[in-house]
Amino acid sequence: MSDQKVFPQSYLAMENGDLTQVQDWKLTTGNKGKQVHTQRKTGAGVVKGKVETTVTFNFVIDEDGMERNYIRFVQKGTIKQIRAKIAGGTVLTVNGMYTQCELDGPLEDATKGSCTFVGHTDDT
Repeated sequence: MSDQKVFPQSYLAMENGDLTQVQDWKLTTGNKGKQVHTQRKTGAGVVKGKVETTVTFNFVIDEDGMERNYIRFVQKGTIKQIRAKIAGGTVLTVNGMYTQCELDGPLEDATKGSCTFVGHTDDT
């Protein structure tokens, strides 16, 4: 018997399927909370701000080109939905828009890029 566990991979999906050219990704959710101080008491409490989610990812481009037109999504401010499929069957759904796309064409490596997507995460 082994006490080792399997740690499955996580995936990003958009539209009809997984984003197959994505190499790695990060999803950050924050509520912009801050400490509240009064005249008489430092650190009197906290206040919760508005919740915001940011998804960033890196991708490579194969001979068929980019699997999605991220540059156009940024230019037009197109509303999209990204789904983060993580271990245990959890799916986090983020509705928002792409705000940035960068491309990098190194001399001796694959053409690659990165994207930033901001939006609202559905309740989980």
